[in-house]
Amino acid sequence: MEGRKEAGPDGGGEAAERLREDLDYGCLNDLVGHLLRHAFLRGQQVFADVFAGEALTPLQFMVLELVDRNDGITHGDVAAAMSCAPSVLTTALKPLTASGTLEQVTVAGDRRRVAYRLSATGRERFLKLRPMIGEAEDRLLDGLEADDREALARILRRVSRRNSQLRNNR
Repeated sequence: MEGRKEAGPDGGGEAAERLREDLDYGCLNDLVGHLLRHAFLRGQQVFADVFAGEALTPLQFMVLELVDRNDGITHGDVAAAMSCAPSVLTTALKPLTASGTLEQVTVAGDRRRVAYRLSATGRERFLKLRPMIGEAEDRLLDGLEADDREALARILRRVSRRNSQLRNNR
């Protein structure tokens, strides 16, 4: 439609920048799910800003981290670790395999199962990109002290049922 602006990557476009102070949100800003949604959207936008020009989505970063840390990880294990449907994972993987960043390998003993590993150029690319996630986290959590950041991560792991046993070393 003429005169309408398209929504930005956060789904809100310019609207997110011009929130009305007199708008009655009712219980929304007391609902953890509502606040998590807005935090998620902000995280997506920060990721896009930090990784601008890198042709990489947050899901693809997750795939690269999992494959880097678990050479030969299966498609099913990646999908489970990311809490996404295998078809969503397939969509995220296509550009990574097409660019040669990831290689598909068969699983020993079961040639029907697909697993992944970083190619030599993929590993080199990921080693260059990986430090950028720290900048994205710092921007997202700007204004929070270190102990608040740790508390937030601890609480989110419990809420998401990804308790401390699932935490890996960076």
